[in-house]
Amino acid sequence: MARKKGLLSIEWDGLADLEEQFEKMDKEFEKALIQGYTEYGMLVEEGSRALAQRDTGDMEETIIFDKARMEGDTVIVEGGSNSPYALRRHEEPYRMGVYDKYDNGAKFEDYYLNGRGRGTYGKGPWMGEKPGRKFMERAIAATETNYNDMLQQIIDITLGDDK
Repeated sequence: MARKKGLLSIEWDGLADLEEQFEKMDKEFEKALIQGYTEYGMLVEEGSRALAQRDTGDMEETIIFDKARMEGDTVIVEGGSNSPYALRRHEEPYRMGVYDKYDNGAKFEDYYLNGRGRGTYGKGPWMGEKPGRKFMERAIAATETNYNDMLQQIIDITLGDDK
């Protein structure tokens, strides 16, 4: 810093290097976003499958999340199920009481209890959540801490603080 006739002069060495770092940071940020959101989408897929009701297992297999992608300045992770039955199981309120199951002419007495079948009751919890309705919504809620950790990791990677 030099002073000349009452004026303040600042010289900045390495400005070109800083500009180069900013350009690199943008690419690193986008790469970290895609990777982080893809991994988070896979976690939500895992949770959705784990929390989905189970009868034959077919519905769980239809739950799929795609790799994250950028559209303009937006990160998009699409996922879900293409099964109309999955949407019904996700949204329909529980039917309280005990009910029989009928399958190919066979009767399974007292199979359903308060909207969940024996297969669903046989699944264990996932991140403290029991399988049942609103399985995708609850998978997202159960992973809120993971989501916040992912955002922090993206910032750390972008700023070069990924130790």
